[in-house]
Amino acid sequence: MKVDLILTFLLMALLFAAIMWKSTPKDGPFSFDKNFTGVLKGVSAIIVVFVHVPELYHNAVQRMVMSFGFVAVTVFFMISAYGMQFSANRSGEKYLSHFWRNRLASLLIPCLLVNLFCVLFNVCTGRDFSPLKALVNMPGYVWVLLQYCILFFVVMFCQLKLKIKPSICYVIMVAAVVGSSLFLYLSSPDANNSAEMGWCYERMGLVWGLLLFLFFAKIADFMNSRWLVKTLALGFFSLTLGVAYLMTKTVWFYGEYLLKIVLGLVIIAFVLFLSRKRSLGNAVINHLGAISYEIYLSHELMMRVVAYLLPSVSSGVFLVLTMTATIAFSTVVHMVSSRLVSRVRV
Repeated sequence: MKVDLILTFLLMALLFAAIMWKSTPKDGPFSFDKNFTGVLKGVSAIIVVFVHVPELYHNAVQRMVMSFGFVAVTVFFMISAYGMQFSANRSGEKYLSHFWRNRLASLLIPCLLVNLFCVLFNVCTGRDFSPLKALVNMPGYVWVLLQYCILFFVVMFCQLKLKIKPSICYVIMVAAVVGSSLFLYLSSPDANNSAEMGWCYERMGLVWGLLLFLFFAKIADFMNSRWLVKTLALGFFSLTLGVAYLMTKTVWFYGEYLLKIVLGLVIIAFVLFLSRKRSLGNAVINHLGAISYEIYLSHELMMRVVAYLLPSVSSGVFLVLTMTATIAFSTVVHMVSSRLVSRVRV
């Protein structure tokens, strides 16, 4: 048991080392550029792997990391919404004219490649399954992104063609995401995890990404002044809200829904403030960011492969093998899919 805890802690230590390696002090303005969001995606992808570990292979350190799973998925949605809005405002009609071709290629080609391997694994292991269903399967996370893509495209198209005020368009998008989140929560009383509830908590990251884009200058100015005091305050609020959530997470709506969403937002703000004074990025963490989507798509499949080949391994060994296999497999999938995507995208 101690060895399992040590191995799991070592994985987290390696992730921290990957984040900090070659980092340097930074005095410039706050930036949410591709390099920084790549670091966030790489870290979030590794946390998501810890979340979906089968209960048989749980341990205390893994469960601690698992508690931040909803924050990691929220970050993914936040980055997606920010990036889409940034691109639309920069390129306008040109971006929308190729939107679906580019977006579907980026989302579906890696998904199809992972599904192909899943079909192969099921055939080789003699599992009873539907090949067609396995081939076209899309995780709930992808479905939520596609839902937002439809909303985003329709609203942006109306803004361009019907000359609707941008402020009205933004209100519509925020209202649609918040409304869908509330609807899914209120209509899923028997569900016991967010995936079954349509990612009702995490999809609020789409709102945070849009608001970050809209108020970026004001947020950047806020982060530039009295940085240390605000960082410590956010750390205190994160801890306080975390304890409050642990005490009330079974309380309908207030603790189970509202407090969880607020806690996620405060933790994300705390992380942004923590990284404000460091310039992050190196070959390792940049690579994890580049393959983060493939990690999300393939990590549960790699867990099934490891459990099938080595069913008796301990928790720590299982985590090390799963993480290694997931990163290696995701690298290969990314190499293939990026070439295919580049041929399809405009």
